Amino acid sequence: MKTIKINKCEGYLWWSDQQKPKIYDGEALDICLDETKNPFVVEGQFYDKGTKESYSIKYVDGQYLINIYKVADEDLVNSANETKSYLSNRIDHWLRFLRYWEEKEDENCMGMPVLTLTKNVFIGFKEKEDVL
Repeated sequence: MKTIKINKCEGYLWWSDQQKPKIYDGEALDICLDETKNPFVVEGQFYDKGTKESYSIKYVDGQYLINIYKVADEDLVNSANETKSYLSNRIDHWLRFLRYWEEKEDENCMGMPVLTLTKNVFIGFKEKEDVL
Protein backbone atom coordinates (compact mmCIF):
# COMPACT_ATOMS: atom_id res chain seq x y z
CA MET A 1 0.00 0.00 0.00
CA LYS A 2 1.26 3.46 -0.94
CA THR A 3 0.09 6.78 0.46
CA ILE A 4 0.35 10.16 -1.25
CA LYS A 5 -0.33 13.41 0.62
CA ILE A 6 -0.73 16.66 -1.30
CA ASN A 7 -1.32 19.94 0.55
CA LYS A 8 -3.07 21.96 -2.15
CA CYS A 9 -3.63 19.98 -5.29
CA GLU A 10 -4.91 20.72 -8.74
CA GLY A 11 -5.71 17.72 -10.90
CA TYR A 12 -7.84 14.62 -11.21
CA LEU A 13 -8.24 11.06 -9.98
CA TRP A 14 -10.00 8.43 -12.09
CA TRP A 15 -11.42 5.42 -10.25
CA SER A 16 -12.07 2.17 -12.12
CA ASP A 17 -15.80 2.17 -11.29
CA GLN A 18 -16.45 5.73 -12.55
CA GLN A 19 -17.34 7.07 -16.01
CA LYS A 20 -15.12 10.13 -15.63
CA PRO A 21 -12.40 11.43 -13.32
CA LYS A 22 -13.01 13.39 -10.13
CA ILE A 23 -11.58 16.93 -10.30
CA TYR A 24 -9.62 18.50 -7.43
CA ASP A 25 -8.92 22.21 -7.46
CA GLY A 26 -7.17 23.59 -4.38
CA GLU A 27 -8.03 20.89 -1.86
CA ALA A 28 -5.73 18.85 0.35
CA LEU A 29 -5.62 15.22 -0.69
CA ASP A 30 -4.59 12.03 1.07
CA ILE A 31 -4.69 9.02 -1.29
CA CYS A 32 -4.18 5.42 -0.16
CA LEU A 33 -3.27 3.23 -3.12
CA ASP A 34 -3.79 -0.46 -2.36
CA GLU A 35 -3.07 -2.75 -5.31
CA THR A 36 -5.33 -5.46 -3.82
CA LYS A 37 -8.48 -3.30 -3.51
CA ASN A 38 -11.27 -2.76 -5.97
CA PRO A 39 -12.22 -0.20 -7.21
CA PHE A 40 -8.73 1.03 -7.94
CA VAL A 41 -7.27 4.26 -9.28
CA VAL A 42 -6.79 3.91 -13.04
CA GLU A 43 -5.00 7.23 -13.46
CA GLY A 44 -4.28 10.42 -11.57
CA GLN A 45 -2.45 13.65 -12.37
CA PHE A 46 -1.84 16.31 -9.71
CA TYR A 47 0.17 19.48 -9.32
CA ASP A 48 0.89 21.29 -6.06
CA LYS A 49 1.63 24.94 -6.88
CA GLY A 50 3.05 25.56 -3.41
CA THR A 51 5.72 22.86 -3.54
CA LYS A 52 5.88 22.81 -7.36
CA GLU A 53 5.60 19.04 -7.35
CA SER A 54 3.80 17.04 -10.02
CA TYR A 55 2.36 13.59 -9.27
CA SER A 56 1.55 11.02 -11.92
CA ILE A 57 -0.31 7.83 -10.94
CA LYS A 58 -1.07 4.99 -13.35
CA TYR A 59 -2.30 1.47 -12.64
CA VAL A 60 -0.55 -0.94 -15.02
CA ASP A 61 -0.56 -4.74 -14.91
CA GLY A 62 -1.77 -4.92 -11.31
CA GLN A 63 0.59 -2.34 -9.82
CA TYR A 64 0.76 1.41 -9.35
CA LEU A 65 3.38 3.40 -11.21
CA ILE A 66 3.94 6.64 -9.33
CA ASN A 67 6.24 9.42 -10.51
CA ILE A 68 6.86 12.62 -8.58
CA TYR A 69 8.61 15.48 -10.36
CA LYS A 70 9.91 18.71 -8.83
CA VAL A 71 9.31 21.50 -11.37
CA ALA A 72 11.97 24.19 -11.02
CA ASP A 73 11.14 27.79 -11.96
CA GLU A 74 13.84 27.72 -14.63
CA ASP A 75 12.17 24.65 -16.22
CA LEU A 76 9.12 26.79 -17.01
CA VAL A 77 11.17 29.41 -18.89
CA ASN A 78 13.81 27.12 -20.42
CA SER A 79 13.54 27.45 -24.21
CA ALA A 80 14.36 23.74 -24.63
CA ASN A 81 11.10 22.86 -22.83
CA GLU A 82 7.57 23.63 -23.99
CA THR A 83 4.17 23.93 -22.36
CA LYS A 84 1.34 22.08 -24.09
CA SER A 85 -2.37 22.17 -23.24
CA TYR A 86 -4.91 19.49 -24.08
CA LEU A 87 -8.69 19.55 -23.75
CA SER A 88 -9.73 16.23 -22.28
CA ASN A 89 -12.81 14.54 -23.71
CA ARG A 90 -13.88 13.35 -20.22
CA ILE A 91 -12.93 16.40 -18.15
CA ASP A 92 -14.24 19.89 -18.77
CA HIS A 93 -10.78 21.36 -18.23
CA TRP A 94 -7.69 22.09 -20.27
CA LEU A 95 -4.75 20.03 -18.95
CA ARG A 96 -1.30 21.66 -19.00
CA PHE A 97 1.89 19.66 -19.39
CA LEU A 98 5.52 20.73 -19.37
CA ARG A 99 7.43 18.78 -22.00
CA TYR A 100 11.16 18.34 -21.41
CA TRP A 101 13.32 17.95 -24.51
CA GLU A 102 16.99 16.92 -24.59
CA GLU A 103 19.50 16.49 -27.38
CA LYS A 104 20.52 12.84 -27.75
CA GLU A 105 22.53 11.11 -30.42
CA ASP A 106 20.38 8.96 -32.67
CA GLU A 107 21.83 6.02 -34.56
CA ASN A 108 18.98 6.31 -37.09
CA CYS A 109 20.23 9.83 -37.92
CA MET A 110 23.87 8.89 -38.53
CA GLY A 111 24.70 9.57 -34.87
CA MET A 112 23.66 13.22 -35.08
CA PRO A 113 21.94 14.78 -32.07
CA VAL A 114 18.16 15.04 -32.22
CA LEU A 115 15.70 16.50 -29.75
CA THR A 116 14.06 13.73 -27.73
CA LEU A 117 11.08 14.04 -25.40
CA THR A 118 12.33 12.89 -21.98
CA LYS A 119 9.44 13.87 -19.64
CA ASN A 120 5.84 15.01 -19.97
CA VAL A 121 4.94 16.55 -16.58
CA PHE A 122 1.45 17.68 -15.52
CA ILE A 123 1.48 21.31 -14.28
CA GLY A 124 -2.20 21.89 -13.55
CA PHE A 125 -5.22 23.20 -15.37
CA LYS A 126 -5.12 25.99 -17.90
CA GLU A 127 -6.74 29.13 -16.55
CA LYS A 128 -10.07 29.99 -18.21
CA GLU A 129 -8.77 33.37 -19.40
CA ASP A 130 -5.88 31.58 -21.18
CA VAL A 131 -8.16 29.26 -23.20
CA LEU A 132 -8.69 31.57 -26.18
